Order: sequence, then structure tokens, then C-alpha cells
Amino acid sequence: MKPASSASPGHPSSAHPHRLDPLRVIALFKFFKAAVLIATSYGAHLLLKESLLLRLHEWTMTLTDSFAQRLLLRALGWVEGLGAKRIHIVMAVTLAYTAVVLTEGIGLWLRRAWGEWITVIATASLIPFELWELIVRPPHRKLAVLATVIVNVTILWYLTWLLRRRAAEHAAWAAADTHTSRRSTG
Repeated sequence: MKPASSASPGHPSSAHPHRLDPLRVIALFKFFKAAVLIATSYGAHLLLKESLLLRLHEWTMTLTDSFAQRLLLRALGWVEGLGAKRIHIVMAVTLAYTAVVLTEGIGLWLRRAWGEWITVIATASLIPFELWELIVRPPHRKLAVLATVIVNVTILWYLTWLLRRRAAEHAAWAAADTHTSRRSTG
């Protein structure tokens, strides 16, 4: 005898909690993204240390490739020009965005509707900026932005389709329940 399924209408995948379905794949992507954002924030924090910048300058001067040396010196100059206040702002924004991404990932991993909604809202709100970036970037630097747009539009499409399908299933269950209760009382 099979145990009763724990799947509810609109959550058919909850019957297989260990299955790697698209929601879990998107959640893993979000967890990876959060790890990269945490590393970025930590790297920005390290840039506040003068001793690290000095060591990077010294190391850059030992490079034999003049192009790489010029590139790194320009990057170090840009970082030094930011100042501590701007670096703190970058860290704060990065950590806030990391919290949103982790919330999305946890909600998707747990297969919660709120996780799907947060992901839809956050992803949809960033697509206009990604499209703008795709338009203004030089042609030889568009591949990464294009890949990001494709991944995010695919995630947005899938989650929107899933939410709409679940809403239709819920409406069908509600209609069937209403129809059944009318027959039993009449």
C-alpha cells in the first residue's frame, strides 16, 4: 500500500522532496550567485587595507607583460580613487543584494510560492538594466551580458508559467469543490 502523497494541488513536486527539479536547479544557481556576491563583498572589504594595495602595487611592478602591468595599475588607481566611503557603499549594496538572492534561493529550494514570487519580481526588475547594458556595451563585451539576459529571461518565463499553472489548478480545485458542495446540499 502506498502512503498518501503529500502533494497539494499546485505543488505536485512536493511528493518527491529529493528530486532535482527546475526549482531546485534555479535555487542552486541562486546559492552560487550568493557565494560569488559574498566573495565580492569580502574582496571589497580587503581593498580598505592600505597594506594590501601597497603589496598589489609592488607585485604589479614585477610583471613583465607591460599590457597587464598597465591594466592592473589603472585598476588599482581606480580603486584608490573610490575611497573608503564608496567602498563601504559597494559592500552594503552587495550584501543587501546577497540577502535578496539568498531569500530567493531558500524559497525556491523549499518550493514555496513566496520564493517564486520574490524571484519573479527581483529578476523582472533587473532585466531592463541588463537590456540597457546590452545596448551600450561595446560589441566585443556583450557576450556575458547576453548570457545573463538569456538565463534571467528563461528563469522568469519558467517561474511565471509555473505560477500561472498553479493558479489555474487552484481555481479548478476551488470550482470543483464549490460544485461538489452545491450537489451535496441540494
